[in-house]
Amino acid sequence: MGAETILLIAVVAVALIFDLLNGFHDGCNAVSCVIYTGALKPRVAIAISAFFNFVGPLVVGVAVAETIGGVIDASQVAESPQLIIAALLGACVWEILTWIWALPMSSSHALVGGLLGAGLAALGTGGVHWNTVILVFASLLISPFLGIITGYLLMRLSRFFFAKTKMSIVRADRFYRHMQILSSSWVSFSHGSNDATKVMGIIVIYLAAQHGLGVKDYVVQEGFPLWVILSCAAAMAIGTFLSVRSFRLIRTLGEKITKLHPINGFSAEVGGAIIIQVASLLGLPVSTTHVVTSAVTGTGLASKLGGVSWKVFRAIMLAWAVTLPFCGIVAAIIYYLLDLVM
Repeated sequence: MGAETILLIAVVAVALIFDLLNGFHDGCNAVSCVIYTGALKPRVAIAISAFFNFVGPLVVGVAVAETIGGVIDASQVAESPQLIIAALLGACVWEILTWIWALPMSSSHALVGGLLGAGLAALGTGGVHWNTVILVFASLLISPFLGIITGYLLMRLSRFFFAKTKMSIVRADRFYRHMQILSSSWVSFSHGSNDATKVMGIIVIYLAAQHGLGVKDYVVQEGFPLWVILSCAAAMAIGTFLSVRSFRLIRTLGEKITKLHPINGFSAEVGGAIIIQVASLLGLPVSTTHVVTSAVTGTGLASKLGGVSWKVFRAIMLAWAVTLPFCGIVAAIIYYLLDLVM
């Protein structure tokens, strides 16, 4: 077995581990609301979520993967292939730490931070496509604010519908619980279409480098490998399914930000799914965690300012702010260590 084959296996293995951790960590985003409002039992909710996480990238396509693949110059990676492994390991470390602390975090921030840290260590500033980085940062920065707005507006619309139809509270809860089965499935579908494809982009960076091409040129000439799509989608789905073993993050989103009723859960899920789905179609990487958490916060704001636990929200925001620089520094350190032994 040649050195290139061994490196490819290593890159794919670490990428799939990150994807699995992503599904395990972020599985709560789609199911926390639907579980805590009683719309679905935990195991059923997570099984449905895993299925739609697998289907999402197969249906929507790989536009986000191509964007992530354009963050660094793939044609230069052939000289420093260990940077891909370092980038992924840097993100994996943060995934594990934030799970231990029960804090929702952005896998997108972690991945981009790791890629930038390792890329700068290996290639310098000239190896980074800064126009793409600015585009990625803009989408990651704007999407949480859009999540708050959509969560707020949909909560107000849902309450308006509730008032106009003169439903009893019991009937309204029953109606929105049923609707949550659809809305939570949509969140899972949109999560898979955005998050799973990011890791596909990382693998394709390495594949393109072996041909001395950039990611876009490689995709034009070779096409987007089906095995990459299927393996990343499967890893995300398996990780999501395994999240049934952990309710740490589900409790944070389901209990601690705001008091959830079926109407809140439905509004937050639909608001989050809309933002994520549009971003996926436009090829913009966004954080499902950011968007869904913000949408949940928006539904709390639609009730009253006191309806949101700002202490918990601040803790989550701090984790978000730390994610990118932490992953970048860890990835750079791992790159230098790998460079000594490879």
